[in-house]
Amino acid sequence: MDRRSSGSAPLALLAGLVAIALSVPTPSRASTRCQDKDGDGYGLDCPAGDDCNDKDESIHPGAKELCNQRDDDCNALVDDSAADCPAPRLDPKPISIPAGLFVMGSDEGAADERPVHKVDVSAVRLDRYEVTNARYRECVKSGGCTAPALPTSHRRPHYFDSSAFDDYPVILVSWHQAEQFCRFAGGHLPTEAEWEKAARGAAPETRRYPWGDQEPDCRLANLGGSASCVGDTDRVGRRPAGASPFGAFDMAGNVWEWVGDWYAADYYRTSPARDPRGPEKGSLKVMRGGCWESGASSLRVSCRKAELPAAWADNVGVRCAYPAASGGAR
Repeated sequence: MDRRSSGSAPLALLAGLVAIALSVPTPSRASTRCQDKDGDGYGLDCPAGDDCNDKDESIHPGAKELCNQRDDDCNALVDDSAADCPAPRLDPKPISIPAGLFVMGSDEGAADERPVHKVDVSAVRLDRYEVTNARYRECVKSGGCTAPALPTSHRRPHYFDSSAFDDYPVILVSWHQAEQFCRFAGGHLPTEAEWEKAARGAAPETRRYPWGDQEPDCRLANLGGSASCVGDTDRVGRRPAGASPFGAFDMAGNVWEWVGDWYAADYYRTSPARDPRGPEKGSLKVMRGGCWESGASSLRVSCRKAELPAAWADNVGVRCAYPAASGGAR
């Protein structure tokens, strides 16, 4: 047998395989990097563009905006072009919280929410909504407040300084700035007890969330986690189904809200039964309510979060309280 002929067959086969391999198109670098989890053509590093929610194929740039309390078209606005979804008319009057007992704390949450105990709270009034950009901007213009740390929000380069977001919650303010605004408005930062009673209701009510015990969804609150409603702040007062028993909106989700108290993990063990105001001193201040990127657990009315009073973030805002006999908020 001719060794040259027998040896030429493998060489010919190899040459053919190389030719076939060279003729197969190689995926472009961009397509191999594209991460599109929901299959709508949009995602991280995708040729069509990025996606603001890669868990839902109906949400992407260019999608039709529906009246569903979501940012369907990824333009950082919620329900903005939905013809059947008029913007809510905000009632500027604070809500009234009558004097009396309520149940504070929870056995389901963290150790700092225990023990569950009844607290007698004096009558107080509370902002119906989180303080908006428009309200806070008035304080800045008058010289009563300092501007937020940045004019942006999580996904919006122009937020505080844009009239499109007048009715959205002010963010990026420290505890000191929040207190400063509430004084300007004729009130004070609510105590933990005032805030929680406004969110939960009077005794014997023990509801987990402002609306009851139903687990939150985008109809009830602007939250994060698996729901991922907006991915940023939303217009205040948009979710009446999620209002508290006294009529306060967005006490769960949207933005964390500063309250007046210093934080102590064991405070409930020794706190007074009437009008507790927190420890006399401390290093951290309390926030309540959860935010737009929080999971359900943080939206519970009893959940407590502690931060340095000088801290600010794009998920933190403020709501003020007022004396029961006051004429209202500025």
